[in-house]
Amino acid sequence: MKYGIWDNTGPREGFSPGEVYRQHLDELVFAESGGFAHYWFFEHHLSPSAMMPAPNLMIAAAAERTKRIRIGNMVNVLPYRNPLLLSEEIAMLDQLTGGRLDVGIGRGGKASEYETFGLDPADSRALFREAIEIMQRVWADENFVHDGRFHRIKKDAALSPPLVQRPHPPLYVTANSEESLRWAAERDLPFVQLDSLIEDCQRDVAFYADIQRAQGFAPRPRLCLTREVYVAPTDREAREDAKPYLLQYWNLWGRFTQFVNAGQVPASFDAWYRRAPRLFAMSFDELVESGIVLAGAPETVARQIVRHCEALDLAVLVCAFQFGSMPHDKVSRSMRAFCEQVMPRVAAALRTPVAAEAD
Repeated sequence: MKYGIWDNTGPREGFSPGEVYRQHLDELVFAESGGFAHYWFFEHHLSPSAMMPAPNLMIAAAAERTKRIRIGNMVNVLPYRNPLLLSEEIAMLDQLTGGRLDVGIGRGGKASEYETFGLDPADSRALFREAIEIMQRVWADENFVHDGRFHRIKKDAALSPPLVQRPHPPLYVTANSEESLRWAAERDLPFVQLDSLIEDCQRDVAFYADIQRAQGFAPRPRLCLTREVYVAPTDREAREDAKPYLLQYWNLWGRFTQFVNAGQVPASFDAWYRRAPRLFAMSFDELVESGIVLAGAPETVARQIVRHCEALDLAVLVCAFQFGSMPHDKVSRSMRAFCEQVMPRVAAALRTPVAAEAD
């Protein structure tokens, strides 16, 4: 198992957006020194609580401040983007990072964003699949004309700049529904899940592995699971510090629940129908006890991670240290305690070295 970070970049009281972006870049630099293998931003549009409409700009800035850690966007929302432009942008980022780029791909999940872009969320899967087909042809440097349902592309010259990683940077796909899991498993792609319960992960990993084997791929860990993390000297201090920010952030699932109840989530997002109301109904204590939120003293958080490792064959444990408007100093202290006191405990418990190197 490797460690990654999913960066929830939101406003922080008393700081301008530019200052907040620079704080998050400082956190990324520390993550590299602390042994994290991956650092992933997110993408949202016209969202006051998530000021990250162009995460690939953060990747470009981060490339100049780091040397080893892999950097990516979790996810590039393919239905919103022209696939040729995004393919070229990714090639440029692959060059800027020196081949350290991870590429997250997904359909997004906010009905309001689809409305903003004038798109029908019922078309999300078709938009996604047409886009990734075009992108892979661009990265293969084919010359082609694509005349599809959503895009018309004429490529009659070499991709410039070329990619560093071949055949393309590693792809990570968000997959929660059976259809998305099947699509990922048929291609042996790592899949990412946000706030899934352990028992749901076990079911999805088994489903993925069956298809993975049927396609002739050797079984190997493919689940990248996000967990909100806060580490403090004592369990009580961690819970008291984290709770107001976590509840502020957890309203995300409340908004998804509202979309579900209003009939704004199409059938192709069936996993959200089940997950959003269930998560939003859980109390803070239930979230901690279930292991969805890893909050506590170093020994407590380490035990929670070992529990995950014993129950799941994880590829990446993706930690979200920032939630709500949690200030930079609290995030930084929690990250430092995680690196210095949690990681070694987990490694000792599992009797394996902490895997910090990138693939």
